[in-house]
Amino acid sequence: MSERSGMPEVRTGMNAIRKSVILIVDDDALVRVHSNLALEDAGYEVVEATNAADALVKLKERPDIAALFTDVRMPGALNGIDLAHAVHAQRPDIAILVTSGADNGASSALPAAARFLQKPYTKAQLSQMLQHGQTVPA
Repeated sequence: MSERSGMPEVRTGMNAIRKSVILIVDDDALVRVHSNLALEDAGYEVVEATNAADALVKLKERPDIAALFTDVRMPGALNGIDLAHAVHAQRPDIAILVTSGADNGASSALPAAARFLQKPYTKAQLSQMLQHGQTVPA
């Protein structure tokens, strides 16, 4: 509720998920730790997965997940692009941010509402992408 108007606040973009739960998916433990620390410092709760199959299980277990932050290249049947499409189809309310060390067309293969963040990225760049991101459907 807005203190001034008494009306509910309407928040758009990835900013709407601030203080919410973000699912990080990356097979590299060091990258997951770096991302986890950056997101927790920014006030988010973080859930981690090491591959797309694990991520899909966690999404079913945690309906409170508001955003997906995934690497493109991962082991298993699904890569990050496939995961982004599966998540968008199952849960269009989830904001999607995809990262990779090499774009190689990844950014153009994403679902329409997803965003791409080139590796290596800084904590500030990650925070900026989350704060100035896409609209999260209600």
